[in-house]
Amino acid sequence: MFDLILICYLSYKNGMRAKVKGQNAIAWGVATVASYLLFMMVGLFVVVFSFCKDAINLEQMSSTDSKVREAAAQQLMQVFASNQLHLITIEAFGVGGYLLIRYILDRMPDKKEPEVHWMDKMGSNEEG
Repeated sequence: MFDLILICYLSYKNGMRAKVKGQNAIAWGVATVASYLLFMMVGLFVVVFSFCKDAINLEQMSSTDSKVREAAAQQLMQVFASNQLHLITIEAFGVGGYLLIRYILDRMPDKKEPEVHWMDKMGSNEEG
């Protein structure tokens, strides 16, 4: 539930940033969600293959037997339940995906406002 709220909030923030830059807010919001999820998957792989390889049997995950894979998934769930730092690390990777899109948006130039000539400004201030 927390993930969903966080993804929506971060997508909204990048969408508003894109609107200021003159870009399509919905497209950049979708890009934020995609980047967040992609980076979460990368974080999951990093956590599993770096931090959890001693707690689970990785050969079981690539097995063709569904019962063996289910047992490996149960092992992985137990490892994540026993150490919440793994889940926080995966979330941090997801936030990194948001920050990547934010960085790309920040590098874009702002939307140019139409220039108003000083003579046009003088004419609008006169009272009838």
